[in-house]
Amino acid sequence: MPRSPARPAKLRNGPFRGTHAIDVGLVTPDQLRSSAWRRLFRDVYISATTKLTYRHRIIGAALILPATAVITGRTAAHLWGLEHCDLDDPIEVLSIQRFGPMKGLAIRVGTLADDERSLRFGIPVCSALHTTWEIARSLPELDAVAWIDGLAHNRVISRTALIQHHQRHVGEYGHRRAASTLELCDPRAESLPESRLRVHIVRAGLPVPTPQFQVFVDGEFLARVDLAWPKIKLALEYDGQWHSDPGQLGRDRSRLRALNQAGWYVYHVTREDLRDVESLMRNLAAVIAERS
Repeated sequence: MPRSPARPAKLRNGPFRGTHAIDVGLVTPDQLRSSAWRRLFRDVYISATTKLTYRHRIIGAALILPATAVITGRTAAHLWGLEHCDLDDPIEVLSIQRFGPMKGLAIRVGTLADDERSLRFGIPVCSALHTTWEIARSLPELDAVAWIDGLAHNRVISRTALIQHHQRHVGEYGHRRAASTLELCDPRAESLPESRLRVHIVRAGLPVPTPQFQVFVDGEFLARVDLAWPKIKLALEYDGQWHSDPGQLGRDRSRLRALNQAGWYVYHVTREDLRDVESLMRNLAAVIAERS
């Protein structure tokens, strides 16, 4: 019978540097090339029996970063609690000095002040505030606003703080894109689709809605809606997926009836609607005009 591949206990807990494991005698070069291990990056390995996550890949990348480099962008946002990255997404890195290229890493060069550097789970990372700037200057507007909304909401960062931080970096690469992007951000948003919807609405020239608006009737709380135009009692709700709770559909219908009885009209948007944004915006514009 073939022997089971050797997996020393000290190497089973997460990513490790292959050269270090060889130097201290935990594995041989031949053993490291066996099916016991999965290669994450150059000289970075993990046990093949480990269920790989994006966090494992971040930890592995951190093992090979220069001292002047930190995790940034959407990868940093993941560490700060906005876990929307897919397993195979690149690990975004900001470095003061050039290094690489390296497969699996998206490396950009830039400046970094001491108060813009932090540690998260022992990993060098951009501060939550500077992470928003890096996202604002590097991603397309629609994606950037959605990520920054979520990050600002999770970390309780105000829009004023975002714009003030931007002022520190005027003149740097991407600062014009960052400025227009940050103007659209709103920490009250609670989901990526909600943020993207708001950007579509603003760019279509429609009135700016209020995120997560609370509806009160005679001083009593009735409902909270994703986006609202309170003056015309119009609410927009994103229906991304069916709720697993069998009782949720009944509660949603009761909530909708209560809003209708209070004079509100609820416009529901689905994933299918977002496949034809131009048509969606025309329909929404017609509803706004009618309600007005």
